[in-house]
Amino acid sequence: MVNFTPLEMLVIVSTLLEFNPLFQAVKSVKNQSVRDVSFWTFASILTIGGLWLYYGWFINNWPLIIGNSIKLFSALTVLIIWLVFRKKK
Repeated sequence: MVNFTPLEMLVIVSTLLEFNPLFQAVKSVKNQSVRDVSFWTFASILTIGGLWLYYGWFINNWPLIIGNSIKLFSALTVLIIWLVFRKKK
């Protein structure tokens, strides 16, 4: 079992806020429109999250790994939805 310090727990819990892109994904699916979604914003979130995930994996830091896995999942979800609905008017 991994024992987290209070600061590490705070980091992990705060990453739940990184699910915010999923709210954008739900709205986009509901409206079947990605007119207000910036592809480059979520692409940069995906890139930065990937780099932090790699770094967390490299130093074996579970809060970084968990938090950035959440970030990658939510950003990738928005980008997939953007690709699906980008042509629809």
